[in-house]
Amino acid sequence: MAGRPHSTRLSAALISVSLALSACGETSQTAAPATGSGGTTQAEADLAKQAAAMQKTILQGAAAGGAAGGLIGFGLGDSDDVGTGFSIGLGAGALAGTYVAFVQRKYARREARLNQIKSDLDRNAAEMQTTINVMNQVLAAQKAELTALRASAATGASDQAQLQRELAEANGNLSQMQIAIDGATKRQAEFNEARGLTVARGQAASPIDGDLAALSNQIAQMRGIANDLAASL
Repeated sequence: MAGRPHSTRLSAALISVSLALSACGETSQTAAPATGSGGTTQAEADLAKQAAAMQKTILQGAAAGGAAGGLIGFGLGDSDDVGTGFSIGLGAGALAGTYVAFVQRKYARREARLNQIKSDLDRNAAEMQTTINVMNQVLAAQKAELTALRASAATGASDQAQLQRELAEANGNLSQMQIAIDGATKRQAEFNEARGLTVARGQAASPIDGDLAALSNQIAQMRGIANDLAASL
């Protein structure tokens, strides 16, 4: 009989995590772009997918990860967290409202908060690099297509309508890039706000300052790619 409450809570946590992961899967499927109907290339489809993914906030990602992490902590009896098990995961994120509040609710100690933020920074950096790579692929292909069509139109080998269709496609890709940049900028604001949680008492510097600088550099790269495409239109 003594083991039943633990088993009941663990079962409830498993069900909650399953529901949370199912919701994440549904969101991913909704955001996936349709391909093939309008001549969309794989790189363009990947760009639309990354742009949608970048709209997901750091809080959303951390809260979903916290649900699974909370379950592990619950099973191992981890006492580092403020709360217990799943209650400090997805539920805490929903109640917190901001990434800073989520981290504060989840962890009591600065070191644990720093580890959470560093982990989220690393995950974000990897996702942004993937986005940058895809943006570069689309930029190279789009510029090559526009250059070829303009040269062909100048000799009369192709008509202006074909060039206009390509320009419309390029503008669509530029819009996807701008969506990705907007999402990256919002994530940057979340991390900048959370920086204060990582600063030791009596110090001005933070252990994540280098990560924040790298994040700014990635956003600058994304803007440079988008500006390059805009200049070719």
